[in-house]
Amino acid sequence: MFITDPDFGNIVDFDHLRGSIRHLYDALLPDFNMHKSLQVGTELYGDEPDLMIAAGASMLAWMTIIAAGEDEIAEELKDSLFTLGWTEEDIGSDLLSARTTAKPLSDDPDCAEYHITGRKWLINNSYHADYHTIVAKTDPASSGPRSLSIFLVPQSSCKNWQRLETHVLSRMVLTSFDIDGPGRLLGKLGHGLQILQRMAMPSKYQCAYVGIKLLNEAIPASIDHLSKKRIFNEHPINFSNVLRQLYNLALQGAVLNFIYYRALAFSADSFLQFHGVMLKSWLLLRANELMGQNLLVVGSKGFLAESVIGRNAIDSFVLPVFDGHYTINTLMTAKHARRYLGASRRADVEGRLDLLRNGLATARSGDQIHANSRRLRNPDFFDYARYIEDLALPLPLDAKRLVGAMTQLREELGERDLLTDPEHRYKLGTLLHWMEALLAACELWKATAEPHFLNAVVMQHNAFVNQFNQVISESALETGFLGHLRQEPLQIAEEPHEFLLRLYARAQAIAQPPSVPPKSQGEAQSERNL
Repeated sequence: MFITDPDFGNIVDFDHLRGSIRHLYDALLPDFNMHKSLQVGTELYGDEPDLMIAAGASMLAWMTIIAAGEDEIAEELKDSLFTLGWTEEDIGSDLLSARTTAKPLSDDPDCAEYHITGRKWLINNSYHADYHTIVAKTDPASSGPRSLSIFLVPQSSCKNWQRLETHVLSRMVLTSFDIDGPGRLLGKLGHGLQILQRMAMPSKYQCAYVGIKLLNEAIPASIDHLSKKRIFNEHPINFSNVLRQLYNLALQGAVLNFIYYRALAFSADSFLQFHGVMLKSWLLLRANELMGQNLLVVGSKGFLAESVIGRNAIDSFVLPVFDGHYTINTLMTAKHARRYLGASRRADVEGRLDLLRNGLATARSGDQIHANSRRLRNPDFFDYARYIEDLALPLPLDAKRLVGAMTQLREELGERDLLTDPEHRYKLGTLLHWMEALLAACELWKATAEPHFLNAVVMQHNAFVNQFNQVISESALETGFLGHLRQEPLQIAEEPHEFLLRLYARAQAIAQPPSVPPKSQGEAQSERNL
């Protein structure tokens, strides 16, 4: 799936990508099945981040055509490779400041043919793509929400490519290039931002998927390595400090993995936006942190070129960048704070758990790209504290106190006129993400009945408390600090290597497609060795 190109060296085989990517498109049109498309992508491209992101960029650009209501065009071009023509060097991803312009080729008010002029920058797939979905303006002086339109531009309208070398994902080809030629309007003129927002709802899940795949490859590789390496004639995994670090990594990785698939399971309902925003911001940053910690635990092995441990730790840092403004996404979450904390509806615990136990692996058509925007802006929150109480965890986790403390914090921020301050809105949004992660950890324990996941609950609780107390300290607030919980003692009856791999795989197992039998530890290890 990689070739040696005379101009670019070792890069993605874009011809192979073009020939295979139709299978991804088929999963999205006519029935929009986001989960199925991700499963197909894994079957086609494995855990190669360069391939997965190159394919993902094409899929997102192609999805823009669907979001514009141009299904016939999307169907006709299923054998094509696409790219997203959004960013420009001087403005980055500030789309409302775009300088690329579009001029109609006739005076017909229904004209769909335009001449596009401009320059795009840091665009993946651009040199090899057949078509570009370009953000442009018909009036370069305008900057309002109706100033943008989307155009489908053939490769023949592009020129003067210049490759931009990157520190990460070096086998992709990112370029800057000029556009000076014809393009076709997608959807309605001036509706570009609305089209992008419609496309962005399900796309939030796709970049996070790559991050989770990198995580699921790196942590087991570290467990394997530290089970074979020798220090003082002993395997480091048998040292209590190393075992504890790997245990904590396995628990945190299991929680992140579950949070992703949990969000996917609920993506066809009103939580599409709320969970998607959390994945696009909070989860990607946590995956970056975890892979960085994983690299530090392993040591020098991670720096070798053939090691996925170091490669994935480095490559993962590009995901929040490619996936957009994680700060803006978190600010969006802060808008939900009052409703999230004050919801009184009692959730159907058994119904949710049944979906989490039996539905994470099921690919369902949810038509997320056409989801009702008003419904997405008003997710159906439920009583947070009551739900955790109904889960009956054998831990002294006082959910009512957490909700009360968060409510008090929000009220104090309001009294100090800080709720409109971007710094504090971001912090409030992040705290809501930590609360939701704690809720997910509770559900993970309940859905799997794995006793060690109680410690995962404790770890998520304490991480939330750390963030909560930090906000109070940094802003010298009067809201009281919260206290930590204690983990259950680490007691294992298995050999450490098998124990850690089993524990990490436990959260993944409920997300495996029913047709895929679970791999034995020997099979999984053989694949990683290859």
